[in-house]
Amino acid sequence: MIRAALLLVALACACVSTPRPVGPPGAAARPDADYADAIPSPEVWAALAASPGRERLARTEVVKVIVDLDDHERIYFLQSRRWEIHYYFASRFLSTALRPVEDHAAFNVREYRRPDRRFVLGTLMHQRDTDAWWYELVAGDTLDVPRTARVFHAIRARLWVGDRLRYHPVPPAHDEAREEFARAGVAVLSSDEIYAGMVYQPVNPGVAYGTLRLVDGPLDPSRVRRTDVLVLAHAPLDLPVCAGVITQEFQTPLSHLAILASNRGTADMGLRDALSNPALRALDGRLVRLSVTPQGWVLTEASLPEAERAWEAMRPRSTSLPALSTRDVGLPALSTLRRASLDVAGAKAAQLGELAAIGAPVVVPRGFVIPFAPYLAHGQRSGAQALRDALLADPAVRADPDRLSAQLRLLRERIAGSPLDPALLSAVRQRVRELIPTRRVRLRSSTNAEDLPGFNGAGLYRSVVIEANATDAALSEAIRAVWASTWNLQAHQERSFFRIDESRVAMAVLVQESIDDDVVDGVAITANPFNEGRPAYFINAQVAGDEGGSVTSARADQVPEQVIYYTYGESGEFERIARSSLTRGAAVMTDAELVHLAGALRAIHERFVPDPWDRAHAMDVEFILHGPRRELVVVQARPYSPRYDHGRETAVEP
Repeated sequence: MIRAALLLVALACACVSTPRPVGPPGAAARPDADYADAIPSPEVWAALAASPGRERLARTEVVKVIVDLDDHERIYFLQSRRWEIHYYFASRFLSTALRPVEDHAAFNVREYRRPDRRFVLGTLMHQRDTDAWWYELVAGDTLDVPRTARVFHAIRARLWVGDRLRYHPVPPAHDEAREEFARAGVAVLSSDEIYAGMVYQPVNPGVAYGTLRLVDGPLDPSRVRRTDVLVLAHAPLDLPVCAGVITQEFQTPLSHLAILASNRGTADMGLRDALSNPALRALDGRLVRLSVTPQGWVLTEASLPEAERAWEAMRPRSTSLPALSTRDVGLPALSTLRRASLDVAGAKAAQLGELAAIGAPVVVPRGFVIPFAPYLAHGQRSGAQALRDALLADPAVRADPDRLSAQLRLLRERIAGSPLDPALLSAVRQRVRELIPTRRVRLRSSTNAEDLPGFNGAGLYRSVVIEANATDAALSEAIRAVWASTWNLQAHQERSFFRIDESRVAMAVLVQESIDDDVVDGVAITANPFNEGRPAYFINAQVAGDEGGSVTSARADQVPEQVIYYTYGESGEFERIARSSLTRGAAVMTDAELVHLAGALRAIHERFVPDPWDRAHAMDVEFILHGPRRELVVVQARPYSPRYDHGRETAVEP
């Protein structure tokens, strides 16, 4: 009997190994420490805290926390540079024969979602710009409010800044239970409060070499050089190729500028009061190296040789030849196109045709395509093709900003001002009657030099909206306006930088019903841009209409709703990391709408990225909710390449 009792005690206490504590108060922190029982001082915090690149908030320090409910609610504050994942610590140190720690997948289900859990797994966070301190759980945690409050109070009692600690309600149910937390004596910190005081925003981490230019006023795109690091008051709607960009106002995470920066590999950041920042003003007009990381930025002077090496490395090594076919395919309906139609209809139309083939829950606007052949024929008849060839053959003109702008303007005017083939106009009119009889018509660009892997081209070309019964003159003008936008300055510079053979660039026109009763506009990428190890969709949405704003071209005071919708759990879980600035705290999309959107995003991602283990490719999707029933319509989908560097790659077990 005694032997059996001793065996049970031994089994109950038998752990895989023993964690090393930081050390007693006042003693120097052990460099090999694994945890602390309390954080009584800034020194102990410094010994434990990490500033990982995969955190969604810049300039934050984090300490992972485990509360063992089976061991009298013992608290472990983890050395989080080593133990980035709760499971690895629990598996190594807290597994016993009587209560073993299961495999990682089973552990996540039990310890985040089951009432009979053994652990509470949370994170302490400190934002250095605002000096805010808070505790939070993950979005999918189902811990009830009373137990969350009890754990919060226990942690606060062991923290030297406990009187300043607040709870950030990440799980949606907790976000709706603020009054219940208040009754439990838990001070709540909202996402809006966290973001309001932030000073630095890493939009696209990277390194830039270039001449620092502080632009205090409107930006003249024709004066932008690809070797400029620009400091701007506002985020521009369009930006020519440059080495790097700093905006004084924060940017919408999925704006055209942010997507362009990601596509180009351009270092991009927001910095409050950038134009008056002493470090930036001291180097205005100098050659600099700008390093943008998820947790901070560094600006130093640079030498010309290192800058030249960096500039050359940014460009593709070889020339890209756009797919181009001149065959006559008529005016094909969008629903008949597939990705293989790229060479006749352009990437946007081909990819929307592929989306249409998916079916529910993916819905796209009805329409048809004016393929490349009419554009090329118009260029020959009008003399625009000869002007283009002369421009591309003259490096002196392309090197002179003023002459280049003038020649491009002449080329656009020739395309837009020359008569349209009457037979084409008649055929387009008939197609509009067949497919778009009652709505307004949207004419959209679809080139073979946009929406491609490695070359996004977001916002480069023009769209035009006209009435379905518009005059022949208005319809003709709209078609030619879209064609002419092929040769705007920014598009030419972008293609040139990426070594795209512009003699093969062609423009198709996607003619679609214009959905004008949208109530929500949104953009999503089918990847988690912050953390490779937590697969998710990143969704930005904003109210539309007279009082609404835009996601892709939002002003600084029009913050969209931002949602991370995690895809690795047994059921959909999401986190609203920012509320819309236009809704007074109300959600832009309901929980049910987010779930429905996630289903559409999953179908799109699997259609274009069939390998479930492929983390290097994703999709950038634009969508709307429209009408009184708030129906989902997908208006665009293009390839997106997430970059998991700067500490955003998957955490590994130490």
